[in-house]
Amino acid sequence: MQKRLEQIKQELFHSEDLKVRPFMLDGETANLIYIETLCDAAKLETSVFKQWFLARSRAEREFNIDDLLTAASVQKINDVQDAVKSLLQGKGLIGFVNSEELYAFNAEQSNVRSIQEPVNERSIVGERAGFVEHLSVNLNLIRNRASSSFVKVRYLTVGKHKSHKVAIIWLEGVAEESVVHETIERLSDFQSSMEVHPGKLQRQLVARRSIFPLVYSTERVDTTSTLLMQGRVAILTDQSSTCLIVPASFYTFMRTIDSLLLGPQISQLLHFLRMIGLMLSLYACSLYIATTMFHHEVLPAKMTINIKSSLENVPYPPIIEAIIMIIVFQLIAEATIRLPSQLAQMVGVAGGIIISESLVKVGFVSNVFIVIIAISMIGSFIIPTYQMRIFALMVQLMLLLGASLLGFYGIVFVTAGVLIHFFTLEPFGIPYCLPIRSNAK
Repeated sequence: MQKRLEQIKQELFHSEDLKVRPFMLDGETANLIYIETLCDAAKLETSVFKQWFLARSRAEREFNIDDLLTAASVQKINDVQDAVKSLLQGKGLIGFVNSEELYAFNAEQSNVRSIQEPVNERSIVGERAGFVEHLSVNLNLIRNRASSSFVKVRYLTVGKHKSHKVAIIWLEGVAEESVVHETIERLSDFQSSMEVHPGKLQRQLVARRSIFPLVYSTERVDTTSTLLMQGRVAILTDQSSTCLIVPASFYTFMRTIDSLLLGPQISQLLHFLRMIGLMLSLYACSLYIATTMFHHEVLPAKMTINIKSSLENVPYPPIIEAIIMIIVFQLIAEATIRLPSQLAQMVGVAGGIIISESLVKVGFVSNVFIVIIAISMIGSFIIPTYQMRIFALMVQLMLLLGASLLGFYGIVFVTAGVLIHFFTLEPFGIPYCLPIRSNAK
């Protein structure tokens, strides 16, 4: 036992928060091993020493390890690596001096924040519950919300050292078995010695590179439960409040939980408004570039004269003007996200108005394009998910490049290329363009 204890200390680099507490059990010397910064002292006392002191007070002669441990789960360990892994999971270990076996029991310290509505996914109607940074609590929220015996949970330990816990959740008989098996296989191949974060798992789940987001992420319990009932597979990791959903379609990223709770007519209206916002964010700037550089004849004569007069003081082509304003507005948007809410409102309003007005007076941009870029940004903010807004920004820049080279023809070529890629995407064998194209498999 002493040799094994030294090996455990070496694996943990003789960390000073590793504690060893010797005591007598059944006439033998035993050691309680734990990491004090990961374990709850009350759980250790309840699981071990409460029974131990009780037995000593009664002078019980026969008192073995099974009588000592009151934890719900007790595991025998014979390997040093498994012992270290258990310690890092917040478990306590008990071992006898004359034995090589160790007994692991749960004594994890729970520091869980209260359940609140996710800040980035607020809803007008619906629940206010969001995931927290604790795997068992998140699974409890899903089971309470779904309330079905068909909910199935599969645990995986992933990473180079197989020390990171991941939970895969699906509805048996509703989710396709091929999707479930492929999800398990891709996650099982994940190799990383660092912390497992949903962002890293997303790259592992994506088999094909794409400008479209292929893995849906959410912090809402009701959204996750709804997608599970529709046959999707959810992935949760410990120490993270983000839930990954596969397979995801384009339609998944464009809807919110409000759409399901307000009825079909209102839902269709909201979807229509979001699609208008997406089209404005994609095409407003590129159509302006194509019109001012190549196709003046599509506009009325008076409007063309007004636009040309506003461009007289701008010393460079409209494409440079567009790139400058897109960068400026994206910087303002990112600043409002990172700053505290009180400062964010001031920066967003004051920064947008003051900077835009100053750029027009200096002659960096035209006053007409200020209106165009404002419409484009408002359209992008209507998109409900941040992942889809990033996609819209990428395609917007591609359309700007096509419009600056070939005008309307460039916009058509870029649009055709994006649509071809869109209709050929099949993450996990499911068409990405559902419900436009049904699954033939």
